[in-house]
Amino acid sequence: MLTEDTAKMNEKYVTSARGKTHYWIKRNETNPSTDCVVFSHGLTADHTLFDQQIDFWSTAYTIITWDMPLHGKSRPYENFTLGHAAAELKVILAAEKIEKCILIGQSAGGYVSQVFIREYPKMVSAFIGIGTTPLGAKNYKKSDLFWLKHFSTIARWYPYRWYCRAAAKVATHTEAARQNFYQALVKLGKAAMLKATKQVYSDFLRIQTDTEFSCPVLLVIGEHDTTGLVRAYNQQWAERSGFPLVEITEAAHNANFDNSEDFNQVVKDFLGRRLTLA
Repeated sequence: MLTEDTAKMNEKYVTSARGKTHYWIKRNETNPSTDCVVFSHGLTADHTLFDQQIDFWSTAYTIITWDMPLHGKSRPYENFTLGHAAAELKVILAAEKIEKCILIGQSAGGYVSQVFIREYPKMVSAFIGIGTTPLGAKNYKKSDLFWLKHFSTIARWYPYRWYCRAAAKVATHTEAARQNFYQALVKLGKAAMLKATKQVYSDFLRIQTDTEFSCPVLLVIGEHDTTGLVRAYNQQWAERSGFPLVEITEAAHNANFDNSEDFNQVVKDFLGRRLTLA
């Protein structure tokens, strides 16, 4: 079923040997040459994570949301890597004749965004990470990498409805955000959840080096984000890189949905300031 916000957009898909990747686009009709903002959701979520951004951002930008491979309608999908996901995104942009974009990635969506920046740096005007962390396994404690490596093995032992409720509660602060993530998990199903977590984390662990950014970067984290050590790793990332780190009040891991008003304004202010100088 389409959400009310997704129904405002044009649904399309691209095809590779690995599978179909579905995306939704809303062009800015008043200025067709305007910048494009691409929103990439996190692990086991789907494109509806950004429903709260559609009306706000489409007034000034062309916007794209998508179900990343292994998620939502972009299944089945074989031979997943973060690099392959980034390649699918490039095909989407080529199909829409978009040469440059702003990437906004939540959690694992930030990983795909970082790989895209590695592979196609000249196509990216700015990167905004929401509760995401840097690529490069060397940035993490071995104990944290151990839990990522074995996450799907552990998760398979829990009753799935219980898992969905628990995961949605941890990742969100408001009831609306909780219901959004819960429904995405239920639609995904246990087998697909286990496949997505195993393959995304496996490829994340494979990458050893940092991403080099030639574009402006903003790190965003929810005030109540208690997902793993995301908060600590964001603080370290900001200190090491000098990237600004902004906390969104009344929000958890899915901060853009929990408090969309503050999130939208923070990012709007950042883009207006930094892109003018870039």
